[in-house]
Amino acid sequence: MNDNLYPRSGRGSTILLIVGWLLIVALGLGLLWFGFGLGNGESADATPTTSEAAAPTAAIELPVVTPFPSSTPPLPTATPLPTATPLPSPAPVTDTPVVASAVVGESGVNVRTGPGTQYTRIGYLDPGSQVELTGQYGDWWQIRYQDSSAWVFGELVTASNTQVVPQVQPPAAPTAAPVQATAAPTAVPPTESPPTPSTVRGLVAEGFQVEGAPGPYGSSSDIWFNMWVYNSSSNSVEYDALGVFVEETNEMQKSWSYSQFQPGQRFVHRDHINQFTLGAGTYHLWLMICFSDGCVRLSGPVQVVVQ
Repeated sequence: MNDNLYPRSGRGSTILLIVGWLLIVALGLGLLWFGFGLGNGESADATPTTSEAAAPTAAIELPVVTPFPSSTPPLPTATPLPTATPLPSPAPVTDTPVVASAVVGESGVNVRTGPGTQYTRIGYLDPGSQVELTGQYGDWWQIRYQDSSAWVFGELVTASNTQVVPQVQPPAAPTAAPVQATAAPTAVPPTESPPTPSTVRGLVAEGFQVEGAPGPYGSSSDIWFNMWVYNSSSNSVEYDALGVFVEETNEMQKSWSYSQFQPGQRFVHRDHINQFTLGAGTYHLWLMICFSDGCVRLSGPVQVVVQ
């Protein structure tokens, strides 16, 4: 048998398969071309029929498109800053005027119409009271008292800012009262010492003691003494000085000046002789009080010896 008259079936099958695929691809391409061409021709060449032209064309309502919100939020409106309130202008600095004043000491002080015990007493300031100073004359201060001017003794108050206090002239002094007590005593021998009164204007000397008497004391040593005075009257008793009087030298050690005893007051005080020096010798000491019209020995004498 001749093999060339009958080719092999495997090779022919392959060729047929390739040809079949090519036909299928061509057919598909043709259908695609025909479909696109038919769609374009209908939209361009189609003429409506009479019946179709008579019918009104219905309006197509398009949906309302809501705009999408902007991705960028609107900038906030700038709020105006509050207007700054101007600060008040500082008041001009003025110097505070210096005011002179005085504080009353522990014994209080009498208030008078002038600088001296001869002037009328118009009041009394308690210990610790503070007053304004308006003038000065000698050892006395002029003060503002009950919306008027008055005077107090300087040794019984503590003054401050006195550099602004002017010197002033005092009012005319009143006529001195008649003397009702003995004048300042003079030195007398101990054997002739006058007797001490039992009371002086209601004041009673309940005691007078000189520490370490009769001594002897050194010429430069302090001589300490104690006093007890009682005001038995129902009135205030004013005095100019209270202290120890040395009979032989006619000198007085003042412990208190320009003060007063209150009704029923018992006054106790301790002090020492320091305003003068006693030379060697024997002396006699007295407790003495002085008023504006004279001095009186309240108690004594106490003898002391100085070497």
